Amino acid sequence: MNDFHRFAERVRRLERGVYLNAGSAVILPEVFLKALALARNRRKGLPRRFTTANLDFIPAYRPLTNVVRRPTTRGGTGLQIIGHHELLLPLLFTAVREEFARKRQR
Repeated sequence: MNDFHRFAERVRRLERGVYLNAGSAVILPEVFLKALALARNRRKGLPRRFTTANLDFIPAYRPLTNVVRRPTTRGGTGLQIIGHHELLLPLLFTAVREEFARKRQR
């Protein structure tokens, strides 16, 4: 239960942030949805504006529903990205790092 409350505290501060679900088809999508409900109940509906992404090789109902669609119905963006983790995660990391470096140069 301590781990759940720590996780819920991070989700509470998700406004304008990003949540990635990489390969968990059952447990983590459920835990994320419960933590988000707890955070929104404590903060009068916040967080609202954030991005979620489900990265997996095979699309599954639970992550699509509990990570991509439901959390972003009040605002935000949900992404379903299908591919191999050994390709997706390094590419995503590189894109984020390059964007961060580009913004620092401004």
